[in-house]
Parts: sequence; C-alpha cells; structure tokens
Amino acid sequence: MQGARGSIIIVLVAFAILLLQSVFSRLLAPYPFSPYFGLPFVFALATAPGIRLLRGALTAFAIGYLYDLFTGNPLGLHTFVFVVGYFTAWLLGYLLSFRGIVFEMVLSFVLTVLLGGLLELIRGFTPGGIARSGGTLALALFASAFATALLAPILFALVRWVDPESERAPT
Repeated sequence: MQGARGSIIIVLVAFAILLLQSVFSRLLAPYPFSPYFGLPFVFALATAPGIRLLRGALTAFAIGYLYDLFTGNPLGLHTFVFVVGYFTAWLLGYLLSFRGIVFEMVLSFVLTVLLGGLLELIRGFTPGGIARSGGTLALALFASAFATALLAPILFALVRWVDPESERAPT
C-alpha cells in the first residue's frame, strides 16, 4: 500500500511540475532550450532500487498521459514515449548500476535525445505532424536534452524526497 501512495504522490508532484513547465514555457519561451520536466521523474523511478517494475511503469504511464493532456498532443504519444523511456532507463540502470549526479545528468541527456528523436519520428506519421529540417531538429533535440540534463539532479532528488521508499531495495 505504501508503494501506491508513493506513486500517487509522485504523479501529483509531476502534475504540479507540468503546470510549472507550461507557465515556464509561456512566460520565458526558451525555445529551443525547453526542458522536459517529466522525463527525469520517469528516469528517477526507473533507476531507484525500491521501485518495482510494474509500479514504475504505471507511474510513467500516468505522467506521460498527463503530459499529453498538457501539451495538446494526440493522446498516447508522450504516454508511449515515457513508458519506453522508463523501461530503457530501467535497463540501463540495471546493467550499469551507476549512481550519482553525473549519472543522472548523462542518463537524462542521452535518453532525452533518443526519446525526442522517437517522438519526432512518431509525430512525422501523425496528421499535422511537425516537419523540421535536420539542423533545426538536431538543435532542438540537443538543446532540450541539455536543459533537461541540467534540471535532472534536482528532479531526481525531488523524487527521492517525495517517495523515500524509492531508496530502499525491494525485499
């Protein structure tokens, strides 16, 4: 029961962070340096030793669904990408078993570039998909990944603070 409560709290905190992101992007309009605030939450859940696989995947699904609602994208687009990102980060965290701020930043940068590319690839097949040139797309992906990596340690720490259960290894 503790795990379900922790997941609900994380989704509520992610909801508040997504509200903050929408205000941040409207007021400052930092394009192309607009970070994904939700992805580090998903990566933190994936690499936390106390989060079970199904619980983390369902939480990533909920955060991705909220992200779709906030951005006005077709429902399921970010939901799919966030769940794929969760499983990818879980696999990398399991295989590499590194911890620390540098790992969090590098993981967030690399996976944000890869997932952003996947997102743009999927958007290309949706009606009214965004068509960008290669240079513009690369600049947007790398700038967004850089901004996300800078914020990642703060958001990883926020997940550990909100859900102390995530720091304990499962028994």
